Amino acid sequence: MRKTIALYIKHQSTYLIFLMALFVLPLGLFLQFSTYKLPKVQYVILATLFVSQYVFYREKVFRRKIENDVARILKNEFARIPSRKEIHARSSLVIQYRGFSIIVSALSILALMVYFKEF
Repeated sequence: MRKTIALYIKHQSTYLIFLMALFVLPLGLFLQFSTYKLPKVQYVILATLFVSQYVFYREKVFRRKIENDVARILKNEFARIPSRKEIHARSSLVIQYRGFSIIVSALSILALMVYFKEF
């Protein structure tokens, strides 16, 4: 479990920060400081989060993009050249972590909705 959390932080920390800065932080600031009342803005932000992932995210392209980095990381971890199967397994794990980052961002938006009582 500890290793899984460490791998998640290693592979997805910047992506999670990016999602938080792009979706959660502006919503929190808007709900806290805005004098304008936009009805259901939190649902628009939540929907935008999910729609943006389906529009911009292509699993095959992403897998090819991270393959070299994953191979390099595994080579450093194992002190040997990793097998194709090990590279594929770690790449799949990184893809699952990416989905988890989206879920964490969505849960953060829901927490803001509860905190500000905006349903």
